[in-house]
Amino acid sequence: MTENFNFLFQYLEKEYIIVDKTEFLFQIQSHPDYPSILSIADALSFFNIKNVVIRVDSAEIELLPEHYITVLTEENDRPTLDTALYFVEQKGSDFFITKDKKASEIVKVELELRWFGIVLLLGKSEDEETQNLTKNHWFLFFQIFGLLLFILVLFQSETAFLNNLFFIFPIIGILFSVAALKDLFGTKNDLLNKFCNLTSSTSCFKVVGSNKWKVFEVVNFSDLSIVFFSTQFIGLLVFLFAVDTVTYFSIQKIMLLGSIPVLFSSIYYQKFVEKKWCPICLVIISIILLELFYLFAFQDLVFTLSTRGLITFGFVFLSMMLSWSALKKLLINQKELKEYKIKSLRFERNYTIFKNSLLVNDKTDLPQSPIILGNKHSKTIITIISNPFCSHCKDAHEIMDAIIAKYHNEVQIQIILKVNLKTENEASKKLFRSLIEIYKQEGETTFTRALKEWFGNKNIENWISLFPVNTTNIFDTIFDLQYKWCEDNDFNFTPAIFINGYEYPQMYDRKNLSFYINEIIEDEF
Repeated sequence: MTENFNFLFQYLEKEYIIVDKTEFLFQIQSHPDYPSILSIADALSFFNIKNVVIRVDSAEIELLPEHYITVLTEENDRPTLDTALYFVEQKGSDFFITKDKKASEIVKVELELRWFGIVLLLGKSEDEETQNLTKNHWFLFFQIFGLLLFILVLFQSETAFLNNLFFIFPIIGILFSVAALKDLFGTKNDLLNKFCNLTSSTSCFKVVGSNKWKVFEVVNFSDLSIVFFSTQFIGLLVFLFAVDTVTYFSIQKIMLLGSIPVLFSSIYYQKFVEKKWCPICLVIISIILLELFYLFAFQDLVFTLSTRGLITFGFVFLSMMLSWSALKKLLINQKELKEYKIKSLRFERNYTIFKNSLLVNDKTDLPQSPIILGNKHSKTIITIISNPFCSHCKDAHEIMDAIIAKYHNEVQIQIILKVNLKTENEASKKLFRSLIEIYKQEGETTFTRALKEWFGNKNIENWISLFPVNTTNIFDTIFDLQYKWCEDNDFNFTPAIFINGYEYPQMYDRKNLSFYINEIIEDEF
């Protein structure tokens, strides 16, 4: 199965769904079934994006919506071989499939021959869309504000236009320096990947990540370039405010002339040591050579240096070097932490390991509950012991709501309300009695809504006015029996979750239950 998710991001764009691609990739890579269609569906559910995986016969292709993701065989004459996920777009009677980013037309007959029968469909709530759009609008606002502020600084400067034009070189240099360290910064760009791998003799990753020279274990060309161009950019700003660009450009001439041996070393290293060319590195070298041409073509050839200017520039250079050193350590730690987190989550979400932890304890003989959600005849039984006044129970019930919404016909959820009526006041007693009466009189939909409303406000008088029912003490015996059972079996804290009678392991986050539910339904224990 393919690990390239451009097809999915294209589908999301077509449906006007905005997601954080980095976070999405992190969630899907941490899934134990990565990179299967199940891992994609679970990652989408993590982002609260409605999705469904269904089986569709090839004869029903035209009944599907205009956009969807499906599994196709790679060779139509050998359907038992490799399969891959494709984004399918239907325009009238024409079909287009996308595996990477380039769409290709496919005739319906070939689509039917390659059809595997599994389809992923998307949907989303308006709230999620509004939230994502707002987030992106704010990000765009700060970008534009920063650009306008920088342009304002340039216009306020009294120096010549040619001096301000020099800003272009360090800006481009910084961008390409960051691009050279894209793995460290965690940036992913298909255009950049193609640029770095233009031919078989080019590879930015291999050159930038190489340490065949011992000096690269301490500092490499990428570190030098990002410190070099950052120093140029900040230095020019400082000297513009100090109205001393003559000294700045004199220092630049010395720096650029001194960098020539480093440039030749980089070319030599790529050609003879690594035997691979780095297109980004070559662009950076070209920028430095263009800076040299600019300085000697448009600036005075006279070298004007001052002690104050040298100290100022030295301070800027030292600040950039220390800042990059600290930032690089932070980025390395963040990258290692992310990789470790992905591995640990993949381990944690592995169903086999979870099941072993679940079954390590004896099965508990749970009391019967009058409140059952979902399919009352399902063999997959999730039991939750909770209390409406327990703050942690809110999150547990939200997890149950999500499971029952997606697997209503496959699971049953039994709710045991732990309450000691002897110690509760009359208002609290009415709350507990009302919950059971709501379930008995109006069904699970109203009960679920009532419980959600309670956890949202926790005001008994307001809640009772929203869900008025006649209450009696007919169910008090059930409350007493359930409370006594909890006390006798040392279940003193809520919430407590059981799966088919086995207590949910305390070492596992309850939120991970959604990752196991498919296997739990299919399993028998």
